[in-house]
Amino acid sequence: MVKKHDTTDITYAANAAQKLSNAKWGRTLLALPIAALGLLAWQATAMAAAPVAAAAGQTAESAGQKTQQETGKAEAQQPQGLHVEPVKAAETETAKAPSAKTVPTAEPAAKKAEPRKNIEVQLEYLEGRFFEKRDVDLYNVHVYRQYKELGALSLHYGLTFERATGSTTENDIWRDAEAVGFGPSYMMRWTKHISGKLDGSIDGSGSLLVYNHAHPGNGRAYGFLWRIGPRLTYHYTDRDALSLAYLFHHSSNGMSTHNPGYNGVGFSLGFTHWY
Repeated sequence: MVKKHDTTDITYAANAAQKLSNAKWGRTLLALPIAALGLLAWQATAMAAAPVAAAAGQTAESAGQKTQQETGKAEAQQPQGLHVEPVKAAETETAKAPSAKTVPTAEPAAKKAEPRKNIEVQLEYLEGRFFEKRDVDLYNVHVYRQYKELGALSLHYGLTFERATGSTTENDIWRDAEAVGFGPSYMMRWTKHISGKLDGSIDGSGSLLVYNHAHPGNGRAYGFLWRIGPRLTYHYTDRDALSLAYLFHHSSNGMSTHNPGYNGVGFSLGFTHWY
């Protein structure tokens, strides 16, 4: 009986060992496919990551080459004997460069070079000359404003106020020549600097006047006043000047009839203010 029990135990133990061995082999065989799948997945991941790594490496290499080129240019542009680190030099230039918001807007050169404007007042007395029977004297006030300058030539426009006195004699008939006239005037002036604060000029002007009645007697109620002569101007400040001129004048209405024209000479005192 004892032997039979022992044989049974041995048989049971052998079967148990056989089952355990089979289970181990089963687990081993099951682990092989899993390991193979894991190896395949790792290879696929590595193959997908390889192009990305290559592109990143190429980008880093290009950036490194560009940095080296910029560094070489900065070193080539800096003066000999001075060593400035590229990064610090770039930071310095960036700090020095003003922003677009802080850069002041420059005024146009034409505006800076714009000449000053001026107002000129002339007081004159012109005595009737050259005609024995046309003795007409003029007391005039002219106001001009310079609007353009062409080198030594300046252009002016303004107004003329005239007070005429005297008389004319035509065909042994005496006629009164007193009248008051008013109208627009235009003047051209050629100027040359003489010395210091003194300028010389030649003035030429023309005025269209309307009178309070026919002037002179047997004339018409309108006429022209032409003047020309030299002028000396003294600039006693940078904005103000006094001038004196000696002028010849001719007055007529330009018509072939009822046009008793007359001539004269006289002095003109001027005051000019620049603003």
